[in-house]
Amino acid sequence: MLKDFFKKHGWRYVPGILLLVLCAYIQTLSPLALGKAVELAENRAPWSAFIKEAAAVFVIAIMVFVTRFGWRWFVIITSREMEVYLRDRLYTHLVYLPVDFYGRNRSGNLMAYAINDVNAVRMMFGMVVAQVVNSLSSVMFSIGRMTGGIHPMLTLYSLLPVPLAIIAVVFIGKKIRIRAKRAQELFSVLSGHVNENINGMRVLKAFAQEKAQYQDYEKESLEKLRANESWYFTGALMDPVIKTVFGISYAIGLIYGGHLVMNNVISLADYVAFNSYLTMIVFPVIAIGRISNNLQRGLASYKRLKELFDEEEIPEFDKIDDGKEISDGIEAKNLTFRYKDATRNALEDISFTVKPGGMLGVVGPTGGGKSTLLSLLVKLVPPSPGQLFLGGRDIYEIPAVSLRKQVGFVPQDGFLFDESIRDNVRFFSDATQEEIDLALSDAGMTGDIDDMPEKQDTLCGERGNHLSGGQRQRVSLARALVRNPKLLILDDTLSAVDTHTEGKILSSLKTRLSGCTSVVVAHRLSAVRDADEILYIADGRITERGTHDELLQKNGDYARLFALQNRQEENEHGK
Repeated sequence: MLKDFFKKHGWRYVPGILLLVLCAYIQTLSPLALGKAVELAENRAPWSAFIKEAAAVFVIAIMVFVTRFGWRWFVIITSREMEVYLRDRLYTHLVYLPVDFYGRNRSGNLMAYAINDVNAVRMMFGMVVAQVVNSLSSVMFSIGRMTGGIHPMLTLYSLLPVPLAIIAVVFIGKKIRIRAKRAQELFSVLSGHVNENINGMRVLKAFAQEKAQYQDYEKESLEKLRANESWYFTGALMDPVIKTVFGISYAIGLIYGGHLVMNNVISLADYVAFNSYLTMIVFPVIAIGRISNNLQRGLASYKRLKELFDEEEIPEFDKIDDGKEISDGIEAKNLTFRYKDATRNALEDISFTVKPGGMLGVVGPTGGGKSTLLSLLVKLVPPSPGQLFLGGRDIYEIPAVSLRKQVGFVPQDGFLFDESIRDNVRFFSDATQEEIDLALSDAGMTGDIDDMPEKQDTLCGERGNHLSGGQRQRVSLARALVRNPKLLILDDTLSAVDTHTEGKILSSLKTRLSGCTSVVVAHRLSAVRDADEILYIADGRITERGTHDELLQKNGDYARLFALQNRQEENEHGK
């Protein structure tokens, strides 16, 4: 997951760690200077001697500043760059994951990866690394000074309680890791709930479910609170335990150290320096609590991210644009497809041919496999080789990026971004204003835009919520038309517009799409009556096929559905 990053930037940790060690060593010189000052005061030395010691302390402070700035530059800045690298790679990875992945994972959970988990990993490779190296160096240098320069037995007795603190840290740290993981999981659930409710706010209000959803949210929020309280309560035990242990160390040092001073075994200056070193050991051990906490969070987040990065992306072949133009005409030969973990085929033995510039209509009951067929045509789901062809070329052998750049696909949901209508239609293409105007006109959107104060600069809102359902569909249609695609695929694109508007749009499309191969899925049969061939698909199989007139003569499911829709339309006009 981070192999490439460490290959490029890992060397920075070497000077960073060296500067950390050097900084810790320099800090251990301060107690010596303090002890020397006590000795000067004890011997009633002249002011010049004190000034000399003060200058030494000042130099030590400057050296600490320089080395601390250096290690922070190498370690902390590198960890920040790692954060950017991880987020960029995570975004790229998410973009290239197959569509079915998003059906198995909630958006709130994915947002938690990008926010909480990436930040926790950054902390682990930043401050945690720095704290570990600094703590170990400070403890080692301090104990070395205490043992070799002052009194080894005093050091041994004073540090006897310290293993108790370490045992407590290990035990409490394990509890922290379990509680931290649970808190992160509940954060994902809570984020997903909020995201889902914001996106579905209109539905919530339409069914007056605000209170019910608030109660569900409150329940999840309280569960998250309890998890956080348990996590923080466990973490809060660290400092008191460690400080209690070191209180015992100070008491031993005071009793035994005082005895050594009274018997002239060590000087008062050595005793003062010893207590300063003991204080320098306290803070690294106290920091073990924070280190353990952040380390456990970091490891848990690293594991979660690794599991996400282990999700298989689409093949590398499908990520490239081979520069080849796709030819007109579509052919399916005994096309069969089953979703992963499904118990039956979504499509079975589907065969058809669409001539260049022709139009194929696809109708049938909900869940029959119509949208699956369109997804296969644009490789949103991977087709099997030898079953689906475009211009005589196996779609399986056409890179997905190359295919989609030349196809105009309008899915059912008509998703729009929180940008202007103009930017949504242009959608990273090099379309001119004239081409945008023409696409909006052919999509039947010009009249609606003329009634808007901001015209084409009108913001669509998140997911297009500022527009009506029919307006969203027509802007999505214009976005596909502006690309002048070789193949146009419409998935029930005009379901939210009235029949009069639909007729006008279909008339415009008939003129515009002359020479363009198209596949149209529709529930309203008027959208496909001019198709060269219409497939009626039910339960993944073609049960009827033919032109509009031929299907009416068969007096089957298509004819019955057409009659039903005609009666409904007559009733609406009668009202």
